[in-house]
Amino acid sequence: MSKPRLLALLAVLLLVAVAGCSLLERGDPTAERPTLAFATVTLTPEPTPTRTPAPTPTPIAPRIEMDDQPLDDSGELTAAEVALPVPGWLVVLADDDGEPGDPIGQTPLAGGVHANVAVTVDPELATETLYARLHLDAGAEGVFEYPGEDEPYEGAPEVTFAVELQLPRPVVEAIEQTVGEDNVASVARAELLEPGWVAIHADDDGRAGAVLGGVRLEAGTYENVAITIDRRYGTPTLHAVLHEDEGEVGVLEFPDGDGPLLVNGQPVTVSFAAHFPPDILVYDQPFIDGAIVVERVISEGPGWVAIYSDVDGQPGRIIGFAALEDGLNERVRVDLIEAAVTPQLYALLHQDTTPGDEFDFPGNDPVVRFAERMPQATAFRTDLGAAVVVHDQRLADDSAVVRMVVVPVNAWVAVHAAAEDGQPAGMLGRTFVPAGINRNIIVPLDPAPEDAPVILVLYEDQGEPEEFDALGVDPLLTNDDNRLIRVPFVIGAPAE
Repeated sequence: MSKPRLLALLAVLLLVAVAGCSLLERGDPTAERPTLAFATVTLTPEPTPTRTPAPTPTPIAPRIEMDDQPLDDSGELTAAEVALPVPGWLVVLADDDGEPGDPIGQTPLAGGVHANVAVTVDPELATETLYARLHLDAGAEGVFEYPGEDEPYEGAPEVTFAVELQLPRPVVEAIEQTVGEDNVASVARAELLEPGWVAIHADDDGRAGAVLGGVRLEAGTYENVAITIDRRYGTPTLHAVLHEDEGEVGVLEFPDGDGPLLVNGQPVTVSFAAHFPPDILVYDQPFIDGAIVVERVISEGPGWVAIYSDVDGQPGRIIGFAALEDGLNERVRVDLIEAAVTPQLYALLHQDTTPGDEFDFPGNDPVVRFAERMPQATAFRTDLGAAVVVHDQRLADDSAVVRMVVVPVNAWVAVHAAAEDGQPAGMLGRTFVPAGINRNIIVPLDPAPEDAPVILVLYEDQGEPEEFDALGVDPLLTNDDNRLIRVPFVIGAPAE
């Protein structure tokens, strides 16, 4: 027993004895003395000290809390909470057809739990649905390397959230309309943030095709913008598209320049239905194989195109007809009564009052009227010889493209270099074409010029069929007035 404990025990016993003596002295001398009682003290052994265990930290599970929120031109978004076990990145990605697309913004974070995390994105690339996810910072510290070493956390959650885009954006709006004989289409509203073009495109299988007309506007908001178009090439659906003005001011250089204005990688465009007068596009052409070809015509519902002979400068009797489908009809072959063909012919559009039946005029199937009046017939000739349509163009695949060639006989389309005096020099290339209407003729060129004037020349194929005779057997082709057919144009450098 330790000394302090022994002393404590002796002190207790001494107190008990003193107390007992005091009681004997105060009581009756004759009284019986009490028996002394001794207290027993049990000492508890001193416990052996134990070490307190160190706490084990709970691993941080990666997570993101991202609420739907507005997005203005500052590009700032906020995540309510982000947790990640090690340093990494909070990344925001655009939507790509229902899947995460390209990153549009990111911010670095230390490992831990973070509240109200700000991340700045490119607002011009934002979509209405965005994705947020965590990436490692596995490459150079503080440098976002994705695609690369900074891959997404494996198994980390991917959060989808919506943003209300509150950005100044270019806008174009148009409604269903009739493009009248003045060739004017109207755009109901256009908003541009910088100078650019509002262009009307024909439809090409549901997409914007060839440009029919356009107008340049300064930055601002406009209503009822009138645009003159070439309605001969119009389609039942038209597209109004905003274009940049990057090249020569005041010159719409599409498709080589002045491309469509893009927002989030998509053009700013609107489609609208268009109605047209009952016009027929038909070129002067030779009467070949018992028929002529109507280049294009739009029919409001099923219809007929009828070809009339000429009587004293006016449409005479109908000498041929062909059925039309609702909408755009192109390259319609119309068989004619050969004996009734005159040098000048006329084309008119008729209704099909009883679809499925034969052409029945004058009993039924009347001429289509416009603005409650009879339209003027489209006149064309069968005796004017050859015709060529070709445009200045950029070199592509070491070839030139001729849009259309109409010839009364088999012929060669040749491209010559242009001499200093403007006359044809050496031949660069040629392509055979049969009699009739030929479109989009490709002429390979060797050598291929760049930024140089050239001359298109036609030769008649009189020698061995479809074999060009350079010794003069295949002569230059002339028109009925004996003028040689020579069309100058320019071949520019290839497009970048």
